[in-house]
Amino acid sequence: MCTKTVKSILPQCGCKVFLWACVAALILVNAGCATNNGGSGAEPEAQIVYQPGDEPPLVLLPNPYDQQKVKVSADVKAAFAKGVALMESQNWPQAELHFDAIAQANPSLSGPWVNLGISLWRQQQYEAAAQAFDQAINVNALNVEAYNAYGVMEREQGHFAEAETLYKRAIAVWPHSAIVHRNLGVLYDMYMGRFDDALAHFEMSARIMGEPDKQLKGWIVDIKRRQAKMAREQAKKAPSNTPSEVSQ
Repeated sequence: MCTKTVKSILPQCGCKVFLWACVAALILVNAGCATNNGGSGAEPEAQIVYQPGDEPPLVLLPNPYDQQKVKVSADVKAAFAKGVALMESQNWPQAELHFDAIAQANPSLSGPWVNLGISLWRQQQYEAAAQAFDQAINVNALNVEAYNAYGVMEREQGHFAEAETLYKRAIAVWPHSAIVHRNLGVLYDMYMGRFDDALAHFEMSARIMGEPDKQLKGWIVDIKRRQAKMAREQAKKAPSNTPSEVSQ
């Protein structure tokens, strides 16, 4: 048994996006690793290594949230930076108060609502956090990071169907979010047992990245290895078509 620990980092933390990207979505994943069974009678597993697909390179779509032109005052930017510092120090109660004040004073900005949601989430105030994430989405339905952070929180609570819905909504907004495809793949692989779906999203994340990191490559190889092992086991259980004598 091995443990996979994944930091799923929300990709942008500029003032326009208004997201703290450093601790927003920590995912702890536990999964069995495919290994050779060993022993003199063990059947050796086929060597599987990561190979990029034959698909042509993606023409990446930009994040529609980034394409919006939102004017933000210098005072709001400074206040946001102070809030980010509170989050970086994991001072969640103060971060909550800080971003709540920013959100109330600037209700048309979705980012402060997301960071308020994260601050509440880290204090295990899940219902209030959900309300903040919902408000972020209501304010700006193009904020992919709001769906993503919300989805990770739902996944942590064991609300897998809700997390899946949120990740899919994020992908509907921006089909080329490598982070969201990765997180959806983790959900399918480690929590829902949907290995084919997980592989599809891991491979899409890899295509978006162009050069996937070692961890993502390892996950893709791991799923393919497990799939090959299950196929061999199913083949052994299948009835033989070889004719046999029938005794009277």
